[in-house]
Amino acid sequence: NQLPTFIASLIILLSFSTEGLCADFQKGLDAYKRGHNSIALREWRPLARQGDANAQYNLGVMYDKGHGVPRDKKTAIKWYTRAAEQGVAIAQYNLGIIYEKGQGVRQNYGTAVKWYKRAAKLGNPNAQNNLGVMYMRGLGVPRDFTTVAKWYRLAAEQGKASAQFNLGALYERGLGVPKNKETAIKWYKRAAEQGVAVAQFQLGVMYEIGQGVPQEITRAYMWWTIAAEQGVEKARKNRDAIKSKMNSSQIKIAQTLALECMAKRFKGGKKEHIKTEV
Repeated sequence: NQLPTFIASLIILLSFSTEGLCADFQKGLDAYKRGHNSIALREWRPLARQGDANAQYNLGVMYDKGHGVPRDKKTAIKWYTRAAEQGVAIAQYNLGIIYEKGQGVRQNYGTAVKWYKRAAKLGNPNAQNNLGVMYMRGLGVPRDFTTVAKWYRLAAEQGKASAQFNLGALYERGLGVPKNKETAIKWYKRAAEQGVAVAQFQLGVMYEIGQGVPQEITRAYMWWTIAAEQGVEKARKNRDAIKSKMNSSQIKIAQTLALECMAKRFKGGKKEHIKTEV
């Protein structure tokens, strides 16, 4: 199963190439934040033409999203590429997405891997996770579970929720890492606490059968309730099925735990639109 593909959030970079360009860049940034796209374009376009990588990236964003200009993927790609070639990791990552999906260009997994790899080596956790997925599926590269585990781990250790789930799945199955249910639980919990519904569902499974944790039906009910609230139909069915095996006190405890967890937004984690590979 695979959740909807993670789409890059397009951010505005705040670093500057030279002090002399800083004021113009900041003026464009301030205008963009206020929704004055024409002013932002006026400030950033000459900087981008002069080779300022941050301005190039931001122009790519504007053409990609149609902010102040007609939406134009090819022009967005032009500016992303110029920024990417200067080492802007988020531009490299966006190009990976574009070539993987064939958005405005012919789909090319090899080129997608090239850009993901460059961004991943600069520490971009989204690129690290997606690169792991490419190695997992054998897209543009030979399938290699050891390399999959490497990139998932790097992203997971940075707090990337989808990578935490993906790494947990590797440990549960023993793919590229030694099989270890306890370690799988650790990573599933980290992902679940950030709102990853498939991780919440899988925790329910592990608690029901006692894999990596003591068998605990109330915890299974809790995690399936939380996953069901996020639209996982199988979680709802599983929760309803185990309800007949529980007494009223167990059900009340499980429901209370689920409500408390959801009220805390899964221990303060931010729900994320993610790319997972199960």
